[in-house]
Amino acid sequence: FLLSVELALIVTVLSGLFGLLAAFAVAYEKCPGHAAIMSFLLSPLSVPQIVKGVALVLFLSSTGFYTLLGTPGLIMAHVILTLPFVVRMIAGAMFNVDKRLDLAARVLGANRLQRIRYILLPLIKPGLFSGMTFAFILSFNNIPLSVFLVRPGETTLPITVINHLEYSLDPVLAAVNVASLLFILAAVFLFERIGGFSTQIHGGSK
Repeated sequence: FLLSVELALIVTVLSGLFGLLAAFAVAYEKCPGHAAIMSFLLSPLSVPQIVKGVALVLFLSSTGFYTLLGTPGLIMAHVILTLPFVVRMIAGAMFNVDKRLDLAARVLGANRLQRIRYILLPLIKPGLFSGMTFAFILSFNNIPLSVFLVRPGETTLPITVINHLEYSLDPVLAAVNVASLLFILAAVFLFERIGGFSTQIHGGSK
């Protein structure tokens, strides 16, 4: 359980950071080739997770980085899995930002960092935290990718549950699944309280 939580938190932070930087360049600044870059960032969605898992294992083995199997490999795989969702949510929020606010702040003397901190980030916070919530849930519950990358002593909770189901139908597993569901709901509630992404879902009204 602790490994799953730690993994999900690390992946959430990394996906949020990388997704924010990518969305800023593609959706807000509209860098050259932004449409192609966005398509590339979203391309992992078109590849089944099992295929991505096998490809990562083959890549790590063929390049001599098989020592990354375990937690480092899981982090890399889960970031690849969750990043498109985060980028899409943040980019959607950035597309809706009124750039006249940025222009007004620039006229009033705000520098680039101040405009990002006090104007852009508060406006996209619902999109950022909704994407990070998706990343946390996907990482915590992932099986198709994780099953190829775990190693003894570094097994996530969903993989442990699946392994036990192969040998017995223990009622404890049902309790574990219910506890996991309650934990996920609590995490979603916490992210919502911090990020307020329900305002984005309901069109600006809580």
